[in-house]
Amino acid sequence: MKRYLAGDGSALDALREFGLLNRQEPATRGYVLYKALKYGIDVSSYVKYLDWREFEEFIRYVFSEFGYNVVSNVRLNCGRSAEFDVVAWSRDVAFVVEAKKWKGGGGKWEEIACKHLKKVKMCISKLLVFAPFVVPLVISSTDVNFISGGVPVVSIRKIGNFLASFHDFKNYVIILK
Repeated sequence: MKRYLAGDGSALDALREFGLLNRQEPATRGYVLYKALKYGIDVSSYVKYLDWREFEEFIRYVFSEFGYNVVSNVRLNCGRSAEFDVVAWSRDVAFVVEAKKWKGGGGKWEEIACKHLKKVKMCISKLLVFAPFVVPLVISSTDVNFISGGVPVVSIRKIGNFLASFHDFKNYVIILK
């Protein structure tokens, strides 16, 4: 997998022989990493091989696995232009994602969470078309997991756990309506 994600296209056949991927599935790096996660492989050391677009693709596949409808690069005019990396929704809730694919680890998480929350609040009337409740969410390629001002900041390693146990966090996160 490492060889394929690092750019060695010949490693794709090995992934197929191993059973990680079949011929009908997409051979994009974001999808391959998603499949690895689905098979229980710790993907945290492989995320570095993805560019930001592939990172967002990976996030879309994870949300889809949990039954969410997903769109990316949502552009809205809410008094001024706003773009959201990923919006994933069900009948009950829409997660509005700010995806941060950083090589070194970043650090200004509180600032990022605060800016994202302001942007989501600015566009809440338009975001409510997805679901009756909206949750701003920051997903990071780094190993960081906490809630800042009601906004979850979740490592890509833990996004599945977060989604599976979201009901446990409802009292700690901002849910807009």
